[in-house]
Amino acid sequence: VELARQIAADLTLPDAGGHLVQGAQVKVPVDMEMARADQLQVDRGSSPWQVDPLQVAFTFANLKVSPEGIVGEPKLPMSSFKLEANNGAEAVVTVAGGPVGRVYLQKLVRQDETGIWSVVGYDPRK
Repeated sequence: VELARQIAADLTLPDAGGHLVQGAQVKVPVDMEMARADQLQVDRGSSPWQVDPLQVAFTFANLKVSPEGIVGEPKLPMSSFKLEANNGAEAVVTVAGGPVGRVYLQKLVRQDETGIWSVVGYDPRK
């Protein structure tokens, strides 16, 4: 961080203080043992989509539409998802259709670029 500030004096770092996900209307419980196992799986090269908050929100919202599993083309296309905010440790994704309006995600196991995102809450579509 110090080196970056020397190179770019006006550098501002994102606030990873836990403020983005606090607004979730519905809290989603996270099994930390499962999250750690998922992180190990990604570290070994499987399921790399879990390091992308848009992909994690996409899967979560589509499973809300099709709880029996996603078969073929998902009901909600990727174009329905927009990254609203991302501070590196938390993210908010808006969804243009379906029962979920917003998905709240956090990096719970590791807060660097290799950390996986976990859904910790959502706002139902009104």
